[in-house]
Amino acid sequence: MSVNPFTFGNPIKDPARFCGREADIRQITNRLLSSAHESTSIIGERRIGKTSLLYHLSDPKVSARLGLTSDKFCMVYADFQGLTDITPTRFWQRVLKKMSRSICDESLKPAIEELSGRETFDLFDLEDLFESTQDKGLTVVLMLDEFEHVTQNPNFKGDFFGGLRALAIHHGVALLPATRRELVDLCHSDEIKGSPFFNIFANIVLRPFPAKDAASLVNGYLSSLEEAFSPEEREFILRLGGGQPFFLQIAGHYLVDAKSQGLSARPLFERAITDFDQQADPHFNYLWNHCTESEKITLLGILALNHEKAKRRESHAERLKKMNSRAHLDVVTLAKRGLVTETDGKYSLFSPSLERWVLREIMTAPGEEESPASVDEWLRGGGREKMQRAKGVLPKIKKKYWAIASNILTEVSFELIGATVFEILLKSLV
Repeated sequence: MSVNPFTFGNPIKDPARFCGREADIRQITNRLLSSAHESTSIIGERRIGKTSLLYHLSDPKVSARLGLTSDKFCMVYADFQGLTDITPTRFWQRVLKKMSRSICDESLKPAIEELSGRETFDLFDLEDLFESTQDKGLTVVLMLDEFEHVTQNPNFKGDFFGGLRALAIHHGVALLPATRRELVDLCHSDEIKGSPFFNIFANIVLRPFPAKDAASLVNGYLSSLEEAFSPEEREFILRLGGGQPFFLQIAGHYLVDAKSQGLSARPLFERAITDFDQQADPHFNYLWNHCTESEKITLLGILALNHEKAKRRESHAERLKKMNSRAHLDVVTLAKRGLVTETDGKYSLFSPSLERWVLREIMTAPGEEESPASVDEWLRGGGREKMQRAKGVLPKIKKKYWAIASNILTEVSFELIGATVFEILLKSLV
């Protein structure tokens, strides 16, 4: 049997399997190659590809091709995921050990290893070390994955970030921290948030792949297989994955797996959707739970507008504003996180599978509906008179989401509520 080329769970380490991000790589590289060797903050939702990008940049052949040759740049990758109790000393010990393995000049290794082995050292010791690497014509690029475990850690005070900034400005160090949100929003105190450390970065937000890059990933992986894949099957992967590299990998993996079992046509797609949903469920749960209530209203509003039977002339932006006054702000944030896409003024959730997950999340199971009396009691609460038209639908929605759903139901006749959500998903894909 052919090996399934689609993988998920671990970041991409093989440069031959890396796809896309050309504009992001170009901006990062141009800043590193500038006379000031400038730092860049990489921001992106979980599983959007931050670690894969850092691995790609740290590969010696890739970095050399980009002009970041080992005689001028020492690329040091360090991951801080799960290190919730790390201290500044342990931070530098970890970074320096990684640096010792990456440095191309053997004469520098003894000093790096000696400093990393100390129990205590201060900023002056670090400045002396990085001055020696700078004297050799080297820029040390610290690629700091999951850096929020540092910025949100109370062990790291203002002096740590001030020292890191000084190294970056004066001593030949460039920083590439990767975080889920902007660095300034990930601080454990107002003191840290006000630090000039955060002023040295240009921000790059990793978004879902554009259609061209998503198609390149899918077609490239499928080309390694002997089996033929139809345009419909390729489009299925693209629609289900929605441009997110992680979810494209899941969709491709399960379609290839189902096809290898001899399935075709509707049974093939049904099997792939079922397997995809099971794998994606905890990730969708994370994305939903990390939305504000306002963002949940906006997501639900977008879902409703895209499945509304009676189309209206008003734009999506106008309709969403009637449901939620903050919708225009939410769509920007949700687009940055990769949950929402926009085409010709129309918004949509990035994957029809996410639509189905949201519906399953908000709807009650058969037989578990709230009673009409419970609905009446809730509607009698202050300021809910305008929600009376939603009375007949609310029992089908979990009570904890009544307030959110009511914002939508006052503007949209929610035809989805009575539909079979699996059929909605399958119909949108096949």
